[in-house]
Amino acid sequence: FTYQALVAAVELSNKLIHTEHQPEKAHGILQEVASGVAAARGKRATVTDQDVARAIAGKINMPVARLEKSEGEKLLRLEGEIHKRYINQDYAVKQVSAALRRARAELRDENRPIANFLFVGPTGVGKTELVKRIASVYFNSEKDMIRLDMSEFQEVGSITRLLGSADAPGLLTESARMNPYSVLLLDELEKAHPNILNLFLQVMDDGRLTSGDGEVVDFTNLIIVATSNAGTKKVQEYLSSGKKIEDIREQFVKKDLLEWFKPEFINRFDDVIIFQPLSEENIQEIARLILTDIAGKLEGKGIMLRVAPEALRELARIGFDPLFGARPLRRAIQDHVQNSLANYLIAGKIGRRDTVHLEPGGVIRIEKATEL
Repeated sequence: FTYQALVAAVELSNKLIHTEHQPEKAHGILQEVASGVAAARGKRATVTDQDVARAIAGKINMPVARLEKSEGEKLLRLEGEIHKRYINQDYAVKQVSAALRRARAELRDENRPIANFLFVGPTGVGKTELVKRIASVYFNSEKDMIRLDMSEFQEVGSITRLLGSADAPGLLTESARMNPYSVLLLDELEKAHPNILNLFLQVMDDGRLTSGDGEVVDFTNLIIVATSNAGTKKVQEYLSSGKKIEDIREQFVKKDLLEWFKPEFINRFDDVIIFQPLSEENIQEIARLILTDIAGKLEGKGIMLRVAPEALRELARIGFDPLFGARPLRRAIQDHVQNSLANYLIAGKIGRRDTVHLEPGGVIRIEKATEL
C-alpha cells in the first residue's frame, strides 16, 4: 500500500460510508482493495489511492467526489451543462450551480445535506425539470431522485408513513437508506402538515433522522429540493411592475413567504430560488428540445426526422399558456406529433432509412428511402 492509499481509505470511508465505524470500515476497504488488485495485477502490485477510490465508488454505486481535473472543469461550467437540456431560469441555474460547487469543493457543513433548496414559482415553469437536471449533472443520472408528493401528507398521522414503524419501513427513511446519494424532491411542500415540515427541519439541520425501527438514517449525501407554488401571485405582481428577480427576492423571502412557512423553516434552506413565468420564445426552445428527443428515438430505429421551422413555431403557439407554463406544450406535441408517429410505426408505414417531415398544420410527410 502507498501512504496515500492508507490516507484515502480513512478519509473517503469517513466521508462516504456511514453504515460502519472506524477502524473496521477502513480496514474492510483495504482488504477488499488488496484482494481486487492482487487478482487484477498480481500479488506484488502496489495499491494506490486511486484503487481505493475506485473500490469505494463501486461499494456506494457513485463516483467519488475527488474534484479531479475533468470533473472540476465540468463543475466550473455547470451552468452550461444544465442549460444543454434546460431553457431559461438563468437566475435559478446560477444560484444552484454556485451552491453545488461549494458542496463539491467541500466548503459546506458535512453534518448537513449537500444542499437544501426551496424552488418557488408558478406551475409548469421548470422547477421539477431543474431538479432532474441536478440529478443528471451532479449524480450522473436522472434516476437518482427520490420524489415525495407532499399533498399526500396533509394529516399529522401521515408522519408514520414517512418514518415507518417496527413492522413496516418508512417511505422517507427507507428511500434515503436505499438511495443515499441522490436528490430528494419534496413536491408541493406547502400542502404538508406543519408537523411534517418540522420533521424536514430536523433533516435539513442535522443531516440524519431516526426511523420507526430505531435506526439512524443518514441524509448528508443527499441534495434536498422542495418545490412550492406559495406566493407566486405576489411574484407575478412584482415582475409585472417591471422588477427583476434579484430585486424582489429579499422582500419575498422575508415578508411574503412568511404567510406560508415559519422563519426558522425558511432559514434552513441554503437558497430560496424564485422562478419566473416562461415566454413564448422559451416555449419554442423547449419544443425544440422535446422534438430533438423524439428525433433521437427515431434515429435509434434508423429513421430521420426533419421539422420545418414554421411547424416548430406553430407547436409553440399552440402550446403557449402563461398560466400553465410548458405543460400544454407537451400535450400539444403528444396530440399533433407523437400520436401520428406511433400510428405510422405500428402500421408499418415508416421503416428504416425513411425520412419523416413534420410540416405546418400537423402534417406528417414520409419520404421513403431508395431501394438498395
